[in-house]
Amino acid sequence: MRFGFEQRWSASVGDVVGLYTDESFWNGVSSFGRTGAPEVIEVTRDELSARTRLRWRLAVDLPREASRFIDPDNVAWVEDTRWDLRSNRAEVAFDPAQAAALIRASAEVAVTSEGDEAVRRVTGELKVRIPLLGHRVEEAIADGIEEHLTEEADVVAEHLEH
Repeated sequence: MRFGFEQRWSASVGDVVGLYTDESFWNGVSSFGRTGAPEVIEVTRDELSARTRLRWRLAVDLPREASRFIDPDNVAWVEDTRWDLRSNRAEVAFDPAQAAALIRASAEVAVTSEGDEAVRRVTGELKVRIPLLGHRVEEAIADGIEEHLTEEADVVAEHLEH
């Protein structure tokens, strides 16, 4: 399943990318509605590139039948984001905490300027390989990701205003 989300802020591209690659920002983020606070595994940055590795846990309602394959109480992953700071683009790999052979996800991020706004576009693909249930699990996870990114955008906006 392909997914895409767009976030907008009244800020510069540099400020938005700077926040997304700032360890102190991530350490200060508390939990969202269905997503726990991120555990910062790694944040590194030089003048050309940056890498953030965050562990997330998502409370999501999976189809009951999927619990044979995926523990619904442990829907967690490591989000490994590698930024090219010259282009303000990133490649994201999602490493699931469980059922790695059944779940594959990746995304691309681009932060661009449109007028007075910085726009962050996230496009990606999520694949769950569970016979007869994969698509329903994908939809449940994608809904959780959309909710997470919406709440994350609000936290980013709050930090950009200060």
